[in-house]
Amino acid sequence: MRKEPKPSRGNGLINLIFIVVIGYLGYGAYQQGYLDDLLREAGIGYVPITSIEDVTCQELKDNAIGEQLKNQQTGVVSEIVAIRNVQEVSRSEVELVCRGELLAEGNNDVIEITVSDWDGEFMVEYRAYPKLFEDIIEYLD
Repeated sequence: MRKEPKPSRGNGLINLIFIVVIGYLGYGAYQQGYLDDLLREAGIGYVPITSIEDVTCQELKDNAIGEQLKNQQTGVVSEIVAIRNVQEVSRSEVELVCRGELLAEGNNDVIEITVSDWDGEFMVEYRAYPKLFEDIIEYLD
């Protein structure tokens, strides 16, 4: 009687470990910023701010979509759904201010996006207010 050879059991566990390790290394590289240039060239994901001179209001608008705004008086949180008609209000070596029309879950009509350089670290601030106050704020600026 002839014995049949046993079928190969495969390397399923080794393949799974390999995939997990590659995934972990890829995620670590993404978190450390090693893939930023590659992703920026491909047009994927968040574009980090490297200098005030290089950033545009359009980039700030694209990065703001999905961010959350919190009303300091009521505590209500609303998500930025869309922004249109973004214009540069002022630009200096340490600060860029852009203003546009806001579509959010709340009653805010105007958004002001400010990027400031604080000792080499870039801070982005979102401020929303009703369109009624836009003329007053422009007058005070």
